[in-house]
Amino acid sequence: MTPRDTTLFCLVLCLGQKIEAQEGNLSTPTISATPGSVIPWNESVKILCGGAPESYLYQLEILGNSTYTVVEKKWGFQKTAEFVIKHMDTNTAGRYQCRYRKQYSWSVHSDALELVVTDTTNQDYTTENLIRMGVAGLPLVVLLVILAENWLGRQVLPKEDQQELPELSCSRQKTQTEWTFGLTPRVTR
Repeated sequence: MTPRDTTLFCLVLCLGQKIEAQEGNLSTPTISATPGSVIPWNESVKILCGGAPESYLYQLEILGNSTYTVVEKKWGFQKTAEFVIKHMDTNTAGRYQCRYRKQYSWSVHSDALELVVTDTTNQDYTTENLIRMGVAGLPLVVLLVILAENWLGRQVLPKEDQQELPELSCSRQKTQTEWTFGLTPRVTR
């Protein structure tokens, strides 16, 4: 091998390694959300994916059933790609990642960005829950009153108190009961 061939061979070998090293050294992309990662229901969010200036393709992905699904792709040479989700709901909330493509290879995935959707009413349910618990407890109170009345009604009076009570006949008890509850007398034909 001539010195010229050896030099040319070393030059090709070194350039090949340098090109391969450049393609393998893609930086990890950054991901962020504006106005933040907690978004009110039906509001929009802007997701920014930052990569390298020479990257020509950005890809936004969401985690679903243990695999990432491509949400959107952005073409064009840019350092940061902007993805907009117009209406956030439970279907669009989740863990997002992005990555970019430069020359012939993809970058690694960015860190995960968790987007959470909140209810805009932000109600405090404490009062409603206390009312529900009170209404649910009413039948228990009524049951306790009935049991206490039954128990007190079965109490045996002392002997001296029993002597003072007059004996009522069955017909008189019936009349007194009808009078006490306001029952109307029966008409006989």
